[in-house]
Amino acid sequence: MTEPAPTYAQQAYAILYNRFADEPFDSNYLAWFLSKSMVKKTLHMLEKKKWVKRVKKGSYVCVSPNEIFKSMARFRVPELLNEARMTYTFTGASAVEVWTDYSYIQRGWEHSPYFVKVQRRDTALWTEYFRKHKVNVFVKEAKPAMGEFVVLYPEERLEFEVHNGQPVDKLDEVARFCEKNIEAFEYPLGYLKKKFGIKTGERIDERVLKEVAKVV
Repeated sequence: MTEPAPTYAQQAYAILYNRFADEPFDSNYLAWFLSKSMVKKTLHMLEKKKWVKRVKKGSYVCVSPNEIFKSMARFRVPELLNEARMTYTFTGASAVEVWTDYSYIQRGWEHSPYFVKVQRRDTALWTEYFRKHKVNVFVKEAKPAMGEFVVLYPEERLEFEVHNGQPVDKLDEVARFCEKNIEAFEYPLGYLKKKFGIKTGERIDERVLKEVAKVV
């Protein structure tokens, strides 16, 4: 999973790629421009962020720019959530995605929000974790952001179900969310009604139910 690198490391990568392209290079090459400690720091950062690969001791090769930027554009947050080893629960529109088996999707490459409940005591740890991985993170309220970002909702206790291996708000809570925001979530509510038999007082257009029937 390629991640953005600090400016100093990007500058070094630009020099290395323009000089060597996809050919291996010796770590001592950067010693012409940087101190020994800075060479070590720079190569460590580039390898950690997956901008270069180690071929053998003291020898590296640049990852192609196309591969770097393509990888950075892919969705990383689900993987980061699973690797964090802290308790969380998908909520709001993200919970709708999970319960509708992603037949409803709220995201695109330009704008990809994740709404997540976390334990209040872990809020600072989550914030630090996502920032370390260069993912925008907000607490309680989203702010303008491009690409992936996470909105954390601190809770004293997390009550959730597991659907398709993912921790998520309980089904009835998700249904109430859809009802409250029916203009945007009529299709997901229809999906939940058709697949799980949830009861709702909202009238769902028959055309929507026909579309739902194609995927349930």
